[in-house]
Amino acid sequence: MALAFDDVVDALLVSLTADTAELRALTESAGHRIVDVIVQRRDRPDPRTFVGRGKLVEIHARVEQGGIDLVVFNGELRPTMHYHLERDLGVECYDRLRVILELFAQRAAIREAKLQVELALLQYEVPLLREWIHAADVGERPGFMAGGEQRVDAYYETVKRRIKKIRDDLETIRRERELRRTLRKDRGFHLAALAGYANSGKSSLLNALTGEHVLVEDRMFSTLSTTTRTLPDVRRILLTDTVGLVDGIPFWMIEAFNATLEEIFQADLVLLLVDASDPEAELRRKVHLGARTLLPRVPESSVLPVLTKIDLLEPESLDAKVRLLGEHEFHRTPLAISAATGAGLEGLRSAIREYFAYPLEIRLVIRLDDRMGAALNWLHEHTQVVTVVHRPDRTEVVVRCRPRDRKGIEALGRVVLVRDTTSL
Repeated sequence: MALAFDDVVDALLVSLTADTAELRALTESAGHRIVDVIVQRRDRPDPRTFVGRGKLVEIHARVEQGGIDLVVFNGELRPTMHYHLERDLGVECYDRLRVILELFAQRAAIREAKLQVELALLQYEVPLLREWIHAADVGERPGFMAGGEQRVDAYYETVKRRIKKIRDDLETIRRERELRRTLRKDRGFHLAALAGYANSGKSSLLNALTGEHVLVEDRMFSTLSTTTRTLPDVRRILLTDTVGLVDGIPFWMIEAFNATLEEIFQADLVLLLVDASDPEAELRRKVHLGARTLLPRVPESSVLPVLTKIDLLEPESLDAKVRLLGEHEFHRTPLAISAATGAGLEGLRSAIREYFAYPLEIRLVIRLDDRMGAALNWLHEHTQVVTVVHRPDRTEVVVRCRPRDRKGIEALGRVVLVRDTTSL
């Protein structure tokens, strides 16, 4: 029978390289125990069984010894590989992507996240089940969705209808989210998003900047859905925590989580978090992933790199990594911070304030009539009101605003002075 998502199982990890750190972290974050590791060094997977024939015999012998409920392969298993491995080994076999999907399923708490995970699982399992249906009795397969014999055409019709229903539901959620973003921007709110590789410290930084208590765990993908909070010391800025980026994800999975990723793509400012404690090669890889994900959908000037967890480094190591990131695709020296100690947080707040500073200062005279109250309300909603002076026949207002709001301000009264404060 299928493994329940909350079961702790003993896993054998199989890899074609000695570097298994990320897959270890993913598997352990899913709550499984890695009891043994088998490595076969080779340039590419065997097209039939991932590892060579001799190494498969070794894996089978290790499974036969007992204490192995799951074999996790550090790579991608094509449907044919998956079929042969599960048939030959007699236990469930996961690849890296299947572990990620299990982890997502455990983390999904709200309706949107659950729909996204179900869509991704369906899209992952369909080609595997197609192989099992063609090669064997579907009732033999112990894994996800194998519920006995069915006519193939009836089964696929059921799956297609469910996928369409989920996509329709996610599109409705996407439209609702877009409406909320539009309303926030119309009311003068700026949107800043936290992006970065899984476990880079996004939730910890959200808590440090907003004073909230969002769940923080030393496990990958502790945040699966978006969380938005107001920055208390920076006017009209909303900060959103998003799902962690991860390398080697196929297009269909990115599509399943598109509603969540849109929070990053539609943000005015993206804080790209990079774990300073990572080795330099790993740091480069994760920054390249951030660039591939964000550019060109997010303007380069709207991405602010942030080195996190600097309390785990010695000063000389930190300086080297700051210089390293200064040469990356975003061409900006990163800010170095620690959410744990508070180091660098004030500098980050200042950078956010500076980015969202209203560049135009406008002095405006509003006539004393029935529309004056509505005009003042509009100014308070859309601009930073500096001063308001009431005269017997008029009101004189000084505001700071964005260039896009200038025409709306000019329609409210007579403009006396316009000054660009960025040149001061």
